[in-house]
Amino acid sequence: MSDVPSSIGASEEDQAVQLLRAAGPRRLAAAARAARVREAVHDRWQARSRWRVLRRRALTATALLTAAAALVVIAGRMKGGERSPAPREAGAIVATVERIDGQPRVADPTVSGDRRPMAVNDRVRSGEWVATDGTARVGLRFPDGTSARLDRGSRARLRSASALELTAGAVYVDSERSSGQFEVQTSLATAHDIGTQFEVRLIDSGLRLRVRTGSVELRSGTRSVSGHAGTEVMFTAAGAVSRPIAPFGPEWDWTASLVPPLATEGMALSTFLERTAREHGWTVTFQDPALAAEVSRIVLHGSYEGLPAADALDVAMTTSGLRHRLERGELSVLRRVDMRKR
Repeated sequence: MSDVPSSIGASEEDQAVQLLRAAGPRRLAAAARAARVREAVHDRWQARSRWRVLRRRALTATALLTAAAALVVIAGRMKGGERSPAPREAGAIVATVERIDGQPRVADPTVSGDRRPMAVNDRVRSGEWVATDGTARVGLRFPDGTSARLDRGSRARLRSASALELTAGAVYVDSERSSGQFEVQTSLATAHDIGTQFEVRLIDSGLRLRVRTGSVELRSGTRSVSGHAGTEVMFTAAGAVSRPIAPFGPEWDWTASLVPPLATEGMALSTFLERTAREHGWTVTFQDPALAAEVSRIVLHGSYEGLPAADALDVAMTTSGLRHRLERGELSVLRRVDMRKR
């Protein structure tokens, strides 16, 4: 009788059992092959394990960074900084630096720690502060031609193109107009010019006004005091005292140190004399009317930049074949003495 079971009348499960019995036990795999299989499976398991560890670490680091960023935002809001401060809106340009002596500085009060050195041709904006120490001075030019010059140890804020606030030191103003609109504001009073040259200086608890040309009105509440050419006004809370002063002399010299260089090449001698005299408070006279007409036709050549006013005057007069005399603020223009007539 055959060992192979008949399929007649037997179920599929019984047939499978009979077939396995007929096949007999399987031959065992070789030991070397089994070792290779185990090693491959182990390596695959280790790689899979390492991938899972690295994935967990990456997810943890991302969560920590997200939490740290959230803490920074929360801390900023707790300090009242829900958003970064908006950039400041710069004020309008109201003046240009025309001349410097030493190292004056400018500061924007809306920027903490801002205190920048100034240079010629720098632009100053409304609201900015200009300061000079004990060795510095600065000359500013406003759009309408007004010149404002800060002495040493001064501090002023530019309010607009026609006003500045002086809180320390002194400012000299030359409006160069027949009808001025410039103001110098102080805690004691405000000086309104009327086409003039004047100096405002803060001294202790008082204000000193010196008028070289034109007139200036000091206003403080209902009080009003006028200063005219050749007048000094000492203004305090107790009252005002006026006295006559000379429009020239050593106390005015600092203002001339900030005059921009004159472009003398091709300039008429009469123009040179007029501008030089104005900056020093001098009066120009001529030996005779004919000489006055002659001076207006003389043209200068070369540059006098860097020369003190007295030296520049000497050069201009000598090269023009003339001479001059300066006494008590009067600049006399004279003909050169003809040595052949002696």
